[in-house]
Amino acid sequence: MARTPPSPPEPPPLPAEARRLGVYVHYPYCSARCPYCDFTVTTRALDDDRYRDAVIAELRARARDFTERPPAVSVYFGGGTPGLWDPAALGAVIDAVADTVGLAADAEITVEANPGEVTAAHALGWRAAGVNRISLGVQSFADQHLAFLGRAHRAADVHAAIAALRRVGLGEISVDLIHGMAGQTVAEAVGDAAAALATGAPHVSTYQLTIEARTRFGLWARRGQTLLAEDGLLAEMYAAVQATLEAGGVRFYEISNAARPGHEAVHNGLYWSFAEYLGLGAGAHGFRRGRGGGARWANGKHPQRYMEGALAGRLLQEVEAVDAATLAEERVLTGLRRWAGLPVDADLRVRFGGGAAAAVARGWLTDDGDRWRATPAGRAVLDRVVLEVVAAR
Repeated sequence: MARTPPSPPEPPPLPAEARRLGVYVHYPYCSARCPYCDFTVTTRALDDDRYRDAVIAELRARARDFTERPPAVSVYFGGGTPGLWDPAALGAVIDAVADTVGLAADAEITVEANPGEVTAAHALGWRAAGVNRISLGVQSFADQHLAFLGRAHRAADVHAAIAALRRVGLGEISVDLIHGMAGQTVAEAVGDAAAALATGAPHVSTYQLTIEARTRFGLWARRGQTLLAEDGLLAEMYAAVQATLEAGGVRFYEISNAARPGHEAVHNGLYWSFAEYLGLGAGAHGFRRGRGGGARWANGKHPQRYMEGALAGRLLQEVEAVDAATLAEERVLTGLRRWAGLPVDADLRVRFGGGAAAAVARGWLTDDGDRWRATPAGRAVLDRVVLEVVAAR
């Protein structure tokens, strides 16, 4: 008599923070492309209403894959510059999210905007649409560095934008900074951090400039132009920026993100805790779970073709199945970025316990029994730490 094969083992239960859902909406239009940007961006004006309808059509098509989930805890409008999208269109997308997958009563709803493009009318429109958080692409408070980065705004525009947002009650503001460009000093990087503190914004993201191959900076680097500070100076800048923000009460909770207590980014926290996210729009990425693994998708990047496909009921996408082993490695990669560390279940300990023990011996990790945390020394070489942990299986 044929024997029934054993059922595959049940995957370990997910931590509560991973059993949440976020929605990401990509709006690809920018008034100009920055020389360091490799995101899905067009400088050709979009039909805002048509793009709205396409995003909502995609949302309704994808919602069937996200049934039996709790309501979304975040909606994040990224880009591009979604701050240039008609606020009424944003509001329609927010309403559609609530009608399809559901929206938690206290959901974080974020819009990315450029300081020089924030108007009183947009601020009022965002507030009316239900937006409650703004991520400002400040990058620097030094006009010469803004010019180097190809930014259209100047430092004075930042203060005007924040004032306009606060006048309508949008005080949940994140300031994005970039450090590490050639010619920048440690004192200037510290000055940017101090200026961010002075705005009173409760959240600051600070990123090292990276040179991507398919950008103008990538082209210039291949031609021999020096665009980045040297490695030792980069490390010194990061440490000095961190110390400045921490001294001002804006505490790091992830490698590139700092906040006053209670103002940590909900949406980005979903990525780091390996929760699901429903990606919508041209070039958007999404992730959903399945038994023993999951699936990721990437939408086509061309805005017009994206709209044509979504409105015709066709999802122009690339889908990748992700097995349990890959998901486990990615949990290590994202989880160790957080100051709170990575919750460790039996599966992770079996897979990576040996590598983690080696990293603990080097002083790069601590092991609290149920959580691995990168030490300050480990955070300084986090890529090496992750390799140490996942490669020693």
